[in-house]
Amino acid sequence: MSEGREIIVQALVETASRYGFRGVRATNFYKEWPETICLVNLQKSSWEPQFYINAAVWFTRLGPERRPKEHNCHIRWRVNSQMEDSQSKAFTQALSLEHPLSNDHRLSLIKDGVDTYGFGLLARCESERTALRIADECGPSVLVALAARSQEKAN
Repeated sequence: MSEGREIIVQALVETASRYGFRGVRATNFYKEWPETICLVNLQKSSWEPQFYINAAVWFTRLGPERRPKEHNCHIRWRVNSQMEDSQSKAFTQALSLEHPLSNDHRLSLIKDGVDTYGFGLLARCESERTALRIADECGPSVLVALAARSQEKAN
């Protein structure tokens, strides 16, 4: 594992543990509740040494998954999509191994971003209703599957 990737994983591991998330293969971090399973996922670009951090929520009533894949989840967003432009730019640069940053600065930028816009938001998604409310508050950069909205409309 490259040193830059190790710093990214370190930031995720340290932040995940504060919120009660458990890591699987250093790329996925899960927390389970009766109604939801929340996930932070580290994704590597296929074209360059760039990483992305995704957040997602799976609704347990819609399937028996215990470790859902991020791309299959009912609510999904890129962590930096919730940030102000300047913070998003710095966060994206911290996730680019081509961008020269000290390890301490890279670690700090990533931890701050995933703390607030990844694990911090997901830690509030203990129910479907709360997860849908947070998705609405976060706006159009959050993808919400139609299946997730079906129960909401029925109530």
